[in-house]
Amino acid sequence: MDLAVVEHEADAHAGVIGDWARDRALELAVVRVHASDPWPDPAGVGRAVVLGSDRSVLENPLWLEDEVDWLRRIDALGTPVLGVCFGAQSLSIALGGMVAKAQRPEIGWFEIDASAPVGGTWFQWHSDTFTAPPGARELGRNGIGLQGWELRRHLALQFHPEVTPAIVDDWISAGSRELADNALDPEAIRARTQQEAARAREAAYALLDAWAAG
Repeated sequence: MDLAVVEHEADAHAGVIGDWARDRALELAVVRVHASDPWPDPAGVGRAVVLGSDRSVLENPLWLEDEVDWLRRIDALGTPVLGVCFGAQSLSIALGGMVAKAQRPEIGWFEIDASAPVGGTWFQWHSDTFTAPPGARELGRNGIGLQGWELRRHLALQFHPEVTPAIVDDWISAGSRELADNALDPEAIRARTQQEAARAREAAYALLDAWAAG
């Protein structure tokens, strides 16, 4: 397969990343961890994307050990991996980085220094932060912490380039208590998402094309 997409929850699917793969004529296969799909043979994977989760890496969910082992085998073959949010954190752990609780959650649209390689405005929904593994190049930070790194052919992003308005709607519905706990207005997030969607989609395609180009 050209692209294996690891999905931890049904409402955290590939979204814009899936659209990009289809537009680039890539054969895409989804590994649904929540449905106990088997991990594909790393030798048959051209590229991998590991998506987000409503779980924390620090909770050590049941699939994490197998996921980290799979990522290490993928890395040993030199196969490129794109990690997104939880997926970026598990990739960091697999390659020698660390994950810790963030000083505060990031939920909604946040800025990363525009001069950084991954700079701009991106959607976030996380309570943890990560460090880059040894030898990695940091790609951008904000006031909460590291937002991206690259190592060899891997790219790790704390933010969510895959989101669509429909995905954000699903997350708002599922995360209503977390929004309330953090005094966040779901309607304001929805409105901002509609405002940012077209621009963010274009930025995501550019980022994914750069990853694909190595």
